[in-house]
Amino acid sequence: MSRIIRQKNKGFTLLEVLIALAILASLSVAAYQVLNQVQTSSIVTHEKEQRLAEIQRTLAIMDNDFRQMALRKFRTDGEKPGKLLLVAKDNLMSSDSQGIMFTRYGWLNPQMQFPRGEVTKVGYRVIDEQLQRIWWRYPDTPVGDSGNVMKLLTQVESMTFRYYYKKKWVDTWDNGAALPNAVGVKFKLKDYGEIERIYLTPGAELGASDD
Repeated sequence: MSRIIRQKNKGFTLLEVLIALAILASLSVAAYQVLNQVQTSSIVTHEKEQRLAEIQRTLAIMDNDFRQMALRKFRTDGEKPGKLLLVAKDNLMSSDSQGIMFTRYGWLNPQMQFPRGEVTKVGYRVIDEQLQRIWWRYPDTPVGDSGNVMKLLTQVESMTFRYYYKKKWVDTWDNGAALPNAVGVKFKLKDYGEIERIYLTPGAELGASDD
């Protein structure tokens, strides 16, 4: 009599399948969290790099303007020439904090090819938490010439100035015959708090040499 041997087929039970799915789900969630953290970190790093680049660009532009400050008075809105070579006060040019305005050299115009001079007028103001640079083609501007606006820096809560002259710092500038030797510009930013930069100027006086 032949003996039939039957082998019992072995498979996965429902419990084993559920456990395997649970482990796979846990690994997937962990992998997603790691990937999400990497992506978030990359985005935050990129945003900070862009922010720092924005701040550095702004400070470089201001440095270029202040270093070439001109010993020249100017007219605004067709009025008589002002008494000061540098004007800085609250709400200047509708600024939400202090604003500043002066003339500068260095705007090259070889053989007068362009409809402008080589001396231009520039100003800085804060409008709606944005630092703006305003420039005019000529230092003496007629009525209604509001200038050209360049948007520089965001998240600016305030901007203030101080001036170095005759070996001391002062908070206001009312000398109509001279430029300060340096200007301190202090920003209050939402993300980085207070930042101050000292800019050297020509520091000349009317009737004196620039040396």
